[in-house]
Amino acid sequence: MRKSGDRMEKKNYTRRVKLLYVLDFLKAYSDEEHPVTAAKIMDFLKERSIESGRKAIYDDINALCAYGLDVSRAYAAKDGFFLAEREFEVAEIRLLLDAVASAPFITEKKTRELSKKLLAFLSVHQSNEVAPQLHIDTRLKFKNEQIYYIIDAVNRAIAQNKKIAFTYCHYKIEDNQAVLKKDRDFVISPYALVWANDRYYLVGNYEKYDNLSNYRLDRMKMAHITQESARPHSQVSGYTGVFDTADYVRKNIMMYPGAQCELELLCKNSVLEIMLDRFGSGCEVMNKGKERFLLRTSVYISDGLADWLLPLCDRIHVCAPHKLQAMLEQKLAAIAKTPQEKGLL
Repeated sequence: MRKSGDRMEKKNYTRRVKLLYVLDFLKAYSDEEHPVTAAKIMDFLKERSIESGRKAIYDDINALCAYGLDVSRAYAAKDGFFLAEREFEVAEIRLLLDAVASAPFITEKKTRELSKKLLAFLSVHQSNEVAPQLHIDTRLKFKNEQIYYIIDAVNRAIAQNKKIAFTYCHYKIEDNQAVLKKDRDFVISPYALVWANDRYYLVGNYEKYDNLSNYRLDRMKMAHITQESARPHSQVSGYTGVFDTADYVRKNIMMYPGAQCELELLCKNSVLEIMLDRFGSGCEVMNKGKERFLLRTSVYISDGLADWLLPLCDRIHVCAPHKLQAMLEQKLAAIAKTPQEKGLL
C-alpha cells in the first residue's frame, strides 16, 4: 500500500510541476506572432523528463485559462497557443528599459541586471526585437554600487518614522581623475524620496537647522536607520499632515534649498512652453499684449532658480521678488569678468 501511495504522490507532484512548466514555456516562447503547438510543449516537457499526451496539454491550458490567464489559440497559418495578455505590453517594457538606461544614478552593472529582469517579462522573440535597440551611455552612469541598499534604507526609515545616518561624499580630483571621496557624516529626519533633474534625492531635516535640505542618493554611502524618532516635518516646513512631495519638487528648481516666495515674471510668448514645462500648468498666466504674458507661481528662491533663468534673461524680466532680479544681475556681471578677475588665472 505504501508503494502505491508513493506512486500516487509522485504522480500528483509531477502533474503540478508540469502545469508550471507549461506556463513557463508559454511565457518564454509564445506571443501573437509566435504561437506554439501542443507538440512543441510536449517536447519541452520531455527535455525535463516529463511525459505528456496531447489531451493532457489541452487540459493544462484549460486549467491556466480557468485560473485567469489569457491563453488564446491561433487558427490561421500559424496554428497553436499563445499568451495573449502579459503583465506588461512590449511598449511598456520599452519605456521602463529606456528609463533605467537613462537614469544616471543606476550604475552600469545594475542597469544591465534590471534590463535583463524587464526583458524576462517578454517572450524570447519580443525580447530579441527590443534588446538590440537598448542603448546604455556608460559615461553618464555613476559608480556607487550601494545605491539599491541606500534606497531601501531611506524607504524603511521614512516608513518607520526614524532618523537615518549616512556618509555624504563629494567629487575631488586625484591623479587627473574625478573620485568620490568622503566629506562628512549626517543624521537626517527623512520625509521624502524624490526623482528630479535625472537624480534621486532624499528630502529631510538636518538636526542642527530648522529647514529642509536635499541630499543626492548617489553621493550617499554607509546608510543605516537609527533608533531615534524623526522630527515631524510640520516643524520645519509649511506642510501639515502628509508631506506634499509633488508641491515641494515643483517649487524647488534644480533641488537647491531656499526661502519660499511668490515669483512674478514678465515674459515673451516664445518662452511659454518652457515655463509650463518647468512650473506646470497650474501656474497663473495672463496676457500682456500680443507678444508678452505675466507668470505668477510659488517657488523657492535659490541659486538653482537663478541659474535656470539665466539663459532666458533676454526674454524675461523678474518683477518679483527683487532679490532674484539682483541675483541674476550679479551672475550676468560675473560672466563678463576676465579669468583673472574670477581668480582662475
